[in-house]
Amino acid sequence: MSRQRIIAAAVLLLILSPLAPAQSLAEAAKKEKERRESLKGTPSIVVTNADLAKTTKKPAVETVAETTPAEGEKTDAPGAPPPAQGTDKSFTELQAEALKKFAEKKAELESRWNRAKELVELLNLKMNALWQQFFTFNSMTPKDQIQKEISETFQRFQDAQGEEAKAKEELNKFLAQGPSAKFPPAAIR
Repeated sequence: MSRQRIIAAAVLLLILSPLAPAQSLAEAAKKEKERRESLKGTPSIVVTNADLAKTTKKPAVETVAETTPAEGEKTDAPGAPPPAQGTDKSFTELQAEALKKFAEKKAELESRWNRAKELVELLNLKMNALWQQFFTFNSMTPKDQIQKEISETFQRFQDAQGEEAKAKEELNKFLAQGPSAKFPPAAIR
């Protein structure tokens, strides 16, 4: 029977070989050399961690604060609402505070999601190690004990995957809403 398998494999190779794209090593080397020569004049930009630390974050949207008229002046717009009395903070301060709260909540949700991902990865590694231990012939641990550990670890793995999915979904919902939905920049008095 092994002779039949060898013949079948040889016939399969002969049938499928014309379908494979034929490119010699010399052709591939020539194409790569041409590609590199075409890129020779273009400067490459290398961004390091030090460069990233120097960058300053800019807001995606900038708002212009409205100026309030002095006591004796009239407003240009006849239907404009009067300025709010008794506000301790300016609009930009309130907006900055709201963005800070948004960033804190985002960081909290991201860290929760990252912790869940790490737990899933660790449990996956443990499962692989247990399966490897199960299939080794010189294992001193009884197979039924290893199977029990595999079962318990698999249950924890499934729970961790569920938590990871929940954390990711919550983060995505929060990011989709944006900073203005959760933390309005100013309160109406």
